[in-house]
Amino acid sequence: MKGFLSVPLLLLTLFQFIFTGTALAGDPAKLTGKVTDKKTGEALIGVTIVVQGTGKGAVTDVEGRYAFNMEPGTYTLDFKYMGYQTKSISDVIVKAGQPTSLDIIMDEPKSKELQEVVIRGSFKQETINALYAAQKNNAVVSDGISADLIKKSPDKNTGEVLKRVSGTSIQDNKFVVVRGLSERYNTTLMNNAQMPSTEPDKKAFSFDIIPSGLIDNITIYKTASPDLPGDFAGGAVKVSTKDFPDQRFLDLSLSTGYNTQTTFKDFYTAPPKGKYDFLGFDDGSRALPNAYKNAAKGSYTLLDDAEKIAIAKQFPNTYSSGKRNGKSRPPIGVQLSMGNAWQVKEKNRFGYIFAVNYGNSNKRNVRERSEKNVSEHLFDFNDDVYTQSSNLGAVLNFAYNFRKSKIALKNFYNNDFNTVFTRRTGLVFDNNAGQPRLSYNNETTQNSLYNSTLEGQHVIGNDKLTMDWNLSYARSSRNQPDQRILSFQKYDGNDYYSLTLSGENNPAIRDAGRVYTKLTENILGANLNFSVPFKLFGESQKFKFGGMKSYRNRDFSAVALGYATAASRAEIPLDKGVTVENIFSNENIDKYSILLAKIDANNKDYKGTADLTAGYLMFDNKFTDALRLVWGARVESYVQELKTAGQATQRYDNVDVLPSANLTYGITEKSNLRLSFSQTVNRPEFRELANFRYYDYDNEFLIQGNEYLKRSTATNADLRWEMFPGAGEVISASVFYKKFKNPIEQTNDGNNILSYNNANSATDYGAEIELRKRLNFISGAKVFDNLVFYANAAYIYSKVDLPGAVDPDKKTPLQGQSPYLINGGISYAPADNNFSLNLLYNRIGQRLRFRGTNAGLDTYEKPRDIVDLQISKKVFKNAGELKLNISDIFAQPIALYYKFPGNNKTAYVAGKDYIISSLKPGTTFTITFKYNFLSKVK
Repeated sequence: MKGFLSVPLLLLTLFQFIFTGTALAGDPAKLTGKVTDKKTGEALIGVTIVVQGTGKGAVTDVEGRYAFNMEPGTYTLDFKYMGYQTKSISDVIVKAGQPTSLDIIMDEPKSKELQEVVIRGSFKQETINALYAAQKNNAVVSDGISADLIKKSPDKNTGEVLKRVSGTSIQDNKFVVVRGLSERYNTTLMNNAQMPSTEPDKKAFSFDIIPSGLIDNITIYKTASPDLPGDFAGGAVKVSTKDFPDQRFLDLSLSTGYNTQTTFKDFYTAPPKGKYDFLGFDDGSRALPNAYKNAAKGSYTLLDDAEKIAIAKQFPNTYSSGKRNGKSRPPIGVQLSMGNAWQVKEKNRFGYIFAVNYGNSNKRNVRERSEKNVSEHLFDFNDDVYTQSSNLGAVLNFAYNFRKSKIALKNFYNNDFNTVFTRRTGLVFDNNAGQPRLSYNNETTQNSLYNSTLEGQHVIGNDKLTMDWNLSYARSSRNQPDQRILSFQKYDGNDYYSLTLSGENNPAIRDAGRVYTKLTENILGANLNFSVPFKLFGESQKFKFGGMKSYRNRDFSAVALGYATAASRAEIPLDKGVTVENIFSNENIDKYSILLAKIDANNKDYKGTADLTAGYLMFDNKFTDALRLVWGARVESYVQELKTAGQATQRYDNVDVLPSANLTYGITEKSNLRLSFSQTVNRPEFRELANFRYYDYDNEFLIQGNEYLKRSTATNADLRWEMFPGAGEVISASVFYKKFKNPIEQTNDGNNILSYNNANSATDYGAEIELRKRLNFISGAKVFDNLVFYANAAYIYSKVDLPGAVDPDKKTPLQGQSPYLINGGISYAPADNNFSLNLLYNRIGQRLRFRGTNAGLDTYEKPRDIVDLQISKKVFKNAGELKLNISDIFAQPIALYYKFPGNNKTAYVAGKDYIISSLKPGTTFTITFKYNFLSKVK
C-alpha cells in the first residue's frame, strides 16, 4: 500500500516541478481558437493567421486549432487559406492573465472567377457564427452538454449531469436511460475507447464514478452512423476529458455539506474497519479464511462434520448489531488540478492536464419495505441504512502537436469504496399473523475503473487524406468481501428473538450467510479510421472507412456460505448473554454443532471472453449547399464464450450487417431538417448468460442468469427539426420509432427469482421537444439579457410482446421505460461571470423496474419532482469562487409500487396499487470553495 501511495506523491512532485519551471517566464496574454469549414464543420488544417501590425502569426494544427501568446490589447486578425475567402476580424480584445477564444468558420468563394475576396467582421459576430456552424453541422441526431454548462449546475458527478440532457434520465443516480430505454441499450465511450460494464449483474456503466469537474464535454448520439459502435439502440454516450488547456492553471477546490437525513444524526457502523477504508481500499481483513480456501481446493462437501466445524471457527466473528459512532459528520471533498501548454520548436505544442480528487461522506437512509401478493400480506420491514463512502479519482492527460499530427495519451482512474450497515425490523406474516423479525446486513463494495487511451491524428500528403487511430486498455473490478446477513424471529410466547439454523442440506443466505464475490474485467481495443475528401457535383465530399478490434475477458468468482447445524435443526435464542456479536463464538459453534455449508446455486466461478471485430464504409455526401447525406454500413463479428467449471462451454457467434443513413436538409442558415434510419444490435452480457444465483438483500430477490438468451436487433427511425435563433439558443422537435426483435427483459415469475428472457418483439416510439432561449426579448433591461431559460420534454410509448403472456392485451412497456421526461431551468450569468444563479427542475414518469410474468406483479417507480439550485460568486478579486448548491429541495420519497391485475394504466392509482418500498433521500446543501493560484499572474 505504501508503494501505491508513493506513486501519486511522486507524480505530484514531478508535475509541480514542471509546472513551476514553466511558470518562471510569466504568462502573457493568449489567443486560442479553432477554424472550421462552414458547410461541413470539418477542421481546416494549415490556415494562416496574421495579427495586423505586429508580425505575429500562427498556423492551425491537425485539429484546426491555433494558439499563440501576445501582449494585451485590441487587434485585427486575418485568416487565410487557399481556396477560401480571407477573413479579417476586428475588435479582438486580448486580456492579460486569461485566454481569449476566437473560433472561425471559413467559406469557399461563391464564384470561381474571383481572385481574392476579403470578408470583414467583428469578434462578437464571428463568435456567434462559429457557434451556429458547430450546432448545425452535426452529422447525426445528438445532444450534449459542455464543461461550461456543467460548471453552472449543482451536479457532483456525470450521472447527475446526464439527467439534464434532452430525452435522458438517470436510474439509481448512476445509470443513464435514453429515450426511455434502459441502461442495457446504451454504449459508453471515454476518449473514443469503449468502456466495460461496471456492474456484475447487468450491462451498465455507472456514471456516478466520474467527477463532473474532470469532464470536457459529453455527447449522446441518438442515431447510429457507421463509425459508431453498433451495440446500442438508446444512445452512445461519449465522454471526453481535456488535453490541451487554454492556459496554465493550478486550482484547488474544497467542499463540505449538510444532508437533512444524515448530517449530525446518530450514525451506526459495524466491524471490521480496515486500515485503508478511509482511502477506499480493502486491507485484506475481510478476506476468505485460508482454512476454507485450502479445503475448497478439494471437495469441501465431503469433509466430515468435525472438520467443517473447525473451519467455521476460522471465520472472523464480525457479526454486529451496530455500534453508535457518534453523530454523522459533514462530508468532505477536495480536488487539485493543474495543467499547462507551451510551444516547442516554434510550431509544435505540448500540453498536459493532471487532476486528483478525494471525497469522504456518510449517508443515512430510512426505507420502508412491504410485500404482498394478490391474496395475502407477506411482510412489513423498516430499514435504517448507514453508508460510509470514500472516492479517489485522477486524470492524467498528455498531448503533443507536431507538423500535421497530434498524439495524446489520456488516463483516467477512479476507485469507489462503500461500507453499508443495515438494521431491519418488522413483521413477517403467516396466515395473517405477524411474527416480529430482526435482521442485519453488512457489506463492503470496492469498485475501481482504469482507462488508458493512446490516440493519434495525422494528415497525410497534400491535405487529402486524414487518419486517426487509438489503442486502449480498460480494467474494471468489483470486490465484495464478506457480506454478512443475519436474521432473527420472535416466536409466539417468547420475549426474545431466535436464530433458526437448518441442516447442512438446506442452508439459507437470508437467514445466516456470508458471501464473497470478486469480478475483474479487461478490455483491449484498437480503432483505425481513414478519411478521403473529394469533389462531386461541385461540392465537397468525404469517404470514410475503418475498423476496430475489441477483446474482453471477465473473471468472476462467488463463494456463498450459509450457517447450518450438523443436527437437523437448531434454535439459538438471543437470551442469557447470547448477542449478535458473540452468537458464532467458538463456544456456541461447539454447543450447536455449527458449520458453514456451500450453497451450490450461489457458488459459481466463470470466465468469459468476447471478441469483436468490426469494419465500416461511410460516405458523407453534399448534393447542394443545403442537402447532405451521411450513409454506409458497418459489419460486426462477435464471438462470446462463457466457461463455468463442470459445465459445457457456452458459445455465441454472430455476424451482423448494420446499415445507417442520416439525411440533413438546411432549410435556412439557422435551421435543419434531419431524417435518420439505422439497424443496431443489443447483446446479452456475461452475467445474464451465467447460470448463477445472487441474493439481493435490499429487494428480497434472487437474481439468476439464462444461458439460452439470444441477441436482440433493432430498427430505428428519427425525424428532427431544429432551429438556432441565437448564439447558444436552440428550438427543436423530434419524433422517433424503434422496432425490436427478441428484446432482453428481466422478469419475475412470482417466485422471488429475477431472471432474463427474450420477449418476442417490442415497439418504442415517441416525441421530443427542446427549447433554450435568452430572455432579452422580454425587455431591454440588462437583467433579461443575462437570463437564459431552457426546457426539454419527451413523450414515449412502448409495448412488449411477451411469450406466453397471461393477458396478451396488457400494455406492458419496456423495462426501465418512462412515458414522459421533463427537464427545465433558468440561469442568470452576466458577461463577467462574477455571479451566477441556476434553478433546475427534473421529473420522470413512472418506469417499470421489475417485470412480472405469470404470477409475478409488475413493479414501477413513482415519479418525483426534483428541484436543484446553485448560486455562485467570484471572490478575492476573481481568484476564488464560492458555490452554494441545494440538491433535491422537495426531497420527495423514492417509491416503488405494485400494479395489480385489472388496472392496465401504469401510473400509480391510490387504493388500487400498493407501495412496496419508500426511501427518503433528504435535501443536500453543499458549499464549495475553489481557488485559482495563478489568477494574478501577468
